[in-house]
Amino acid sequence: MGAASSAASAGEIWNFAYGSNMHPARRVSRAGLQPREVVPAILRGWRLCFNIPGVPLLEPAMASITRAPERCVHGVLLRLSAAEFRRLERSEGGTEFYGRVDVEVETYDGRRITARVFKTAAGRETRETPPSCRYLELLRTGARASGLDPQYCAELDALPHAPDSALRRACGAAFVDAYMWVSQGPARGLGNRYVRALQGLDRALPTGLRRVGQVGMLAPVVALGMLLRARGRPRDERPE
Repeated sequence: MGAASSAASAGEIWNFAYGSNMHPARRVSRAGLQPREVVPAILRGWRLCFNIPGVPLLEPAMASITRAPERCVHGVLLRLSAAEFRRLERSEGGTEFYGRVDVEVETYDGRRITARVFKTAAGRETRETPPSCRYLELLRTGARASGLDPQYCAELDALPHAPDSALRRACGAAFVDAYMWVSQGPARGLGNRYVRALQGLDRALPTGLRRVGQVGMLAPVVALGMLLRARGRPRDERPE
């Protein structure tokens, strides 16, 4: 990890990553990101939360941040090219799930840098829900790989997660691989419409039929993700 300059060069953007994008291999597998600099930093006045609805049955909620005057979020500053940041936006669902705000972030050695951060898009907030164990492990592993403060890593270790199983983990990882693959192609809008429809079953159907419908919708996408993995697409859990 290199030392941070106070401002990104022309055509570059500082992004503050606090979720799965802290994980070095994850950044590559999701959007081919190769940051010019990766710098541990703190966002003060905010806290980590899980209030973005995820994928029914597999990924209950995704990470975001919310204002909290006495709290802080640790993460990494990523210096990205404009093209890389666009790819990152697409991998996050465009404007469907996350909004963007500019914040002042403090590096571990005391410098202050203005960075762009993703937070829950207006109107997309839901009640806070424990994420999957698979997803939470990406945050924990990424935080340690990025050299974040041990106390903050311990706080991530203490966070609760949804019920876990080997099957749920495998299907969740395969689903995410498929979604990321679609998000970088010409049919990227299709992925967001699909997720919206999948989430909509929670409101449209009674419990029994809802589960049948969700499994039916998930099955072909999970199969696609497993096919991508079988063909050697980088895995987000693969160590450096």
